Amino acid sequence: MLWYKAWLETRWRFLFLIGSILLVWLEPVWMPALGMKLPPSLPASRLWLALQLGSILLSLFAAIFLAGSGVNSQTTYGLTSGFHGSMLFTLSLPVSRRRLLFVRAGLGAIQTSVLVAILAGLTLVQRPIATTAPEALTYVMRAIICTMAVYALSVLLACLLDEMWQFSGGCLFWMAVFILQVRFVGVARISPLRGMSLISYPISAPIPWLPIVASLVLAFGLLYTSVLVLQRKEY
Repeated sequence: MLWYKAWLETRWRFLFLIGSILLVWLEPVWMPALGMKLPPSLPASRLWLALQLGSILLSLFAAIFLAGSGVNSQTTYGLTSGFHGSMLFTLSLPVSRRRLLFVRAGLGAIQTSVLVAILAGLTLVQRPIATTAPEALTYVMRAIICTMAVYALSVLLACLLDEMWQFSGGCLFWMAVFILQVRFVGVARISPLRGMSLISYPISAPIPWLPIVASLVLAFGLLYTSVLVLQRKEY
């Protein structure tokens, strides 16, 4: 029941993201059908770089948008208007809060991983240089692991903040990380955002273990903190 209820609460977000991905990445297909053409002088390499950057942004958006993992699901407006969403019903279920969090976070992580895999696959398909199957699999796994750090932070924010602030808080945090990684080499070496990038780490480069390990440590640390918050918070 917990898995099914979590799916019902996130299914439209998941389908919306699937539609967004198809709309953007099938652009080379539907634009000519509508009589729209890209400038002939636009290099294929530059177009691919734009798609690669877009895939990272959509991965970030998916990880933050699907973090309906916390039980604090109502907005401030809904609370003051007498609407509590499903929060009170969810908390009344005869299960521990830890199990509730793991189920909701687990489903969201699976959905996010599926979306990141689709994005990474579509990006590699449109890459000017051919990519081997092992290289593609390595990049997909790297992108998923690094995105889990983004998702884990969103899980924590979903336990702390009202729904209307969860998305804004996640976006502001990762914008700050991006600014710091541009200015400081140490941050860039372990940044999950840089670990997701094919520009920073070309597909043929050795596996960037530093951002991968940092993302795993950050993800588990944030998830553990989320459990502590959820168990001690009064709703």
